[in-house]
Order: sequence, then structure tokens, then C-alpha cells
Amino acid sequence: MFSLLNFRFLFPGLLLMAALAVWFSPVFAQTPEDTNNTSDVGNSSSETEDPSSSDDQETNKKKPKKPVLDPESKRYNDLLKTGLLKVFEAEATYNYARLKHFGLTHPIPRVRAAAALALGRLKSPVGVKILHKMIDRDGEWVRQAAYKGLADIGSRSSLDYFYIGAKSSDREIRVASFRGMGKTLDPGAREVLLKKGLKSDDKEIVKATLLGLGYYQVPEDLRIFIDYLNSEDEEFQKAAVEALGRHKTRTSMKILEDSFKDKTNLRNQILDTLTEQKNSFAIFALLRILNANADSESIVNEISARLYKLKAVGKYMTIISDNTPLLREPYVGAPKIRDLEAGEVGKVISKHSVAYIIPIEGQRIEDFYYKVLVNTKYKDAFTETVQGWVFGKYIQIRTISMPKEEKEKKKKPKRPSILDDMETSEPAPNTQTENPN
Repeated sequence: MFSLLNFRFLFPGLLLMAALAVWFSPVFAQTPEDTNNTSDVGNSSSETEDPSSSDDQETNKKKPKKPVLDPESKRYNDLLKTGLLKVFEAEATYNYARLKHFGLTHPIPRVRAAAALALGRLKSPVGVKILHKMIDRDGEWVRQAAYKGLADIGSRSSLDYFYIGAKSSDREIRVASFRGMGKTLDPGAREVLLKKGLKSDDKEIVKATLLGLGYYQVPEDLRIFIDYLNSEDEEFQKAAVEALGRHKTRTSMKILEDSFKDKTNLRNQILDTLTEQKNSFAIFALLRILNANADSESIVNEISARLYKLKAVGKYMTIISDNTPLLREPYVGAPKIRDLEAGEVGKVISKHSVAYIIPIEGQRIEDFYYKVLVNTKYKDAFTETVQGWVFGKYIQIRTISMPKEEKEKKKKPKRPSILDDMETSEPAPNTQTENPN
């Protein structure tokens, strides 16, 4: 009984003590708003927080942190950058010893591959044996680059590698092998190009074969180039144009000239290809295209710029009558070299100082003889051009002169030649048609 009474009075007392303990306790005495702040001691921020600081914190959280490279990865990247830089420097200074060292011993495959491509771009036989060793010793990535380098050089000593590469399971190696065969000018390699390359199902191999055949300058191959030039595939058309340019013969230049009219999609490439040849066949082809498109200002400007790039400034003539005699000496009755056809072009070298009166078509025509340089008529001639004299009545003269801007630059002392750097966007040379009469 006593204990029950004591418990009844004791229990409310315990509850009261617990409530007072909660009230006076430093832990539980915080308000709900302060529950996140355990202490204000050492807190230098103001009671009202700046909203911009919270935005900055959120932005910083959203920004991805840069990955921290481990020492091994950093060392690899540094070694790669340094290696590539030294390869480019070695190529610029024709340092074959350094390219050989990097191509055979550098620990990173991409650097060894860069050295192989550099050796190919230098196109020197010195790099051939180095590339052979790289193919014999290295892996796929470097072997691809080494084959591309060999294709750029095109040495006959690489024929065995090209034959093996043509059967490789690696497509890049196969394409490079067919491309390199043509540069060797080996008769056996030409047979492989005709029997295997042209019949390949791989378009890139067919294109490489066309480019390779262009180096041989075999007349029979011109029919192949014409067939691909007239195909419906524009990639084959472009390859045929480049192959005709590599053929470098009078007939191939004439094919490009004739294609200019119909192949409007290839006009720029045809003009560029003719300009790259830098021979009389190409220059005269450009002149004939110029004459045929004299009413088109854009074409005239384009061709005039290319003629200037080829340093083909001066006076050029076009034959305006069939069966025009090309004479050995500048007088009536001189021995005749051959008859010139209407449309033939040539360079005017000089004008004779003595005028002559010649009866032509019932009229007495007074004019001078002009010494001209024209292409030889026969394909088996020993030279591309022949000189002779033509009566002025039978020719029309066009003058290609240097632009005024270029003349001013030429006057400045110690100015490097810019002839080979001129683009079609530069001021076009002046082209004027003269009547020798």
C-alpha cells in the first residue's frame, strides 16, 4: 500500500524533472530554425546569407572536374607530343637519320607511323630501306603508314612488298600497294594493274590503279581513261582526269581539252591538271580553251591566271586559215616545214623587219612574217615543239601581260618570286587580242 502511494507521487515528479531538463539543456534548447547550426563560434558570415554565394556553390557543383591524369598517362602524352614534334622537325630539315631512329625505335606506334608518312612525303630512295624494315618488324598501324610511304616513293625495289601487299587482308595496305605499283614503271606491275586492279570490286583500288597506269604513258591506256571519264561515277571521272594529267602526252592533253566543253562538273579540275603539267602541250591546250571560250569573262580570267602562273606571258598566235604554211625562212618560196591547221596555237617569238606583199584570194596583202613556236605534228618526233615563220595574214595574236599589281611587286628589290604562289583569286592578267594587220 505504501509503495503504491509513493509511486503515485513520485511519477509526476519524474515527469516534471524531465520537462525541466529538456528546457534547460543546451542541446535541446535550440529552435527548429537553428537545428542545422551546431555553433556560432568562429562563424564570420552574416546572419543573412548572400543568395549569389549559394548560386556560385551550385554552379561549382555542376562544373565537371578535370580528370587528374596519373603520372604514367601524363608521361605518355608528353612523350607523344614531343615525338611528333621532332618527327615534323626532322622532315622539314631532311634529317633521315632521326626519322629512321624514330621510325624503328620510338615506343609509341603513332610516332613511328608519323615517321613512315614523313619518309614517304620526302620521296627519297633513302627512306625505302627504312620503310621495308618497319613493315618487317612492326604492327598493323605502322605497317599501313609504311606502305603509304612506299607508295609515295614508288621505288622498284619495293615491288615484292607491293605484290605481297596487294594480297593483304588489310584494305589500306592493298590500296597503297596498287597505288605504288604504277610509280615503279615496271612492266610486270602494269600487268597486275590491268588484270587485278581494274577488275577489283573495291572502288579505291580501281581508282589507285587508274592513277598508277597514268605514269606508264602507254597509248593503249588512253582508251581506259576515256571509258572511266565517261562513266556515271564522278569519283571515277576525277581519277581519269588525274590519270590523263600524269600521262603528260599531247593526246592526253587534247582529251582533257576536249572534255572541258562537256564535263562542266570537272572544269576546275581539268584546268588545274593542265596547269600542273608545265609543258607546251598543256599551255597550248589552255590557249585553245581560252580561244574557244573568249566570250566568257570568268573562263578567260581563270585561264589567264593559270597561264600567268605557268609564266606564259608574252604574245601567242592562233591560226585562222587551214593549210597555212610554216616556213623555215621568212620569205616567199622558202622551204616548208608543214601546213598548220585552223585553230592551232603557238608562241610568237619575233617579227621580221621586212614586209612582203603576197597575193591571197585575189587580193594583194602586205604584212610581215612572224617567227612562231608550235607543237610538232608527229607523235614520234624527238622534240615537243618546232620553230618556223608564218605570214601575218594567217594568224591572230593574243597578248598575255603581267598584271600591274605584279609589275609593282617585281620592281621592289630582293622580292622573292610569287609566280608559283598565285591563286585564281588574284588579279587576272590582261589578255588582249591583236590583229597583226
